Amino acid sequence: MEETKRTKGCVPNKKTAASGSPGKEAPANLNCQIAQSLPRCQGTFELQSAGKTGSAEFNMLDKNYLLTDHSILAMPPHQSNEEFLEAYEVVLILDDRENFGSRSRKVASRKVADNICSQFNVSVQVKRLPVGDGIWIARHRKLLTEYVLDFIVERKNVADLGSSIRDNRYKDQKSRLQNCGLRKLIYLVEGDPNTSNGSVASIKTACFTTELFEGFDVLRTSGYTDTQRTYGYLTQSIIDYYSTNFCSVAKSARICPTYDEFEGNCRSLQKKTVSQTFALQLMQVPQVTEKVALAVVEFYPTILSLARAYSMLEGDICSQEEMLKNKSKVINAGASRNIFKLVWGDGCNLQT
Repeated sequence: MEETKRTKGCVPNKKTAASGSPGKEAPANLNCQIAQSLPRCQGTFELQSAGKTGSAEFNMLDKNYLLTDHSILAMPPHQSNEEFLEAYEVVLILDDRENFGSRSRKVASRKVADNICSQFNVSVQVKRLPVGDGIWIARHRKLLTEYVLDFIVERKNVADLGSSIRDNRYKDQKSRLQNCGLRKLIYLVEGDPNTSNGSVASIKTACFTTELFEGFDVLRTSGYTDTQRTYGYLTQSIIDYYSTNFCSVAKSARICPTYDEFEGNCRSLQKKTVSQTFALQLMQVPQVTEKVALAVVEFYPTILSLARAYSMLEGDICSQEEMLKNKSKVINAGASRNIFKLVWGDGCNLQT
């Protein structure tokens, strides 16, 4: 069930998109994080000092190049002489399963939506999302067609992040985000890793690799309230980006998918192949990383094909244990031995 939360007369415009509601000035460190998550189109974003402009906001350098650069984000359809905010309303959509500290997740999500709407004068909707925890749509004011803008957020508090690292859920979730069709992937980490019951090192390493090697922009918040503000500031910055670039790059940019197209694409991602399922199962084995699992399924796409290979070496346990190690340099001796014990042995005494 969908529910849209907005204040009376809550229609974003260029002015409020840039500077937000009075008194709602983004902290400098948060502005820097958000600026890094936005594309460098027609120049770079600069953070103007509050003393110079009256508020902390993003401005584009006056450079008319990169109009066909790959960094340009998808745009909703554009009619000639049509301003972005005249044609579209930007709506932040939050997943209704999000946990914001209340026993009822739906009630908590609606309360957060109300708070963001009233504080930042933006439209917020709560509904079930097929992937991610937050997206933005551009809803045509006349036709009511909804186009999914090129931003998506996956939100993790440090406790959940630590848990998902241990059971490898976070790799699967990131893979779905990377294949959902949206370009700007934002990983929002909530809380202090140093206060987590899990491994502080593994959480910090996960954040580092997610940003540096996997194409995500990692934003960090201190808690629920800070996350709420970050959603508000992100919404204002996204409105500002599309308002600034809509007329100049819409003709050369990709067209945003409709919400129905986005949802259909995400549903297809959920239909895992047998090999993908086998790889996820392998990743539960000690010493088997994602790279190791992918290397195994490259040679043996199903557990049956792997079992058949072991059967060809029946009676030579040493060769069976080393079979995968000898197939690929990516697979170490411990992982090779553990997979053999799980598939062909008794599954006991797996070495961590």
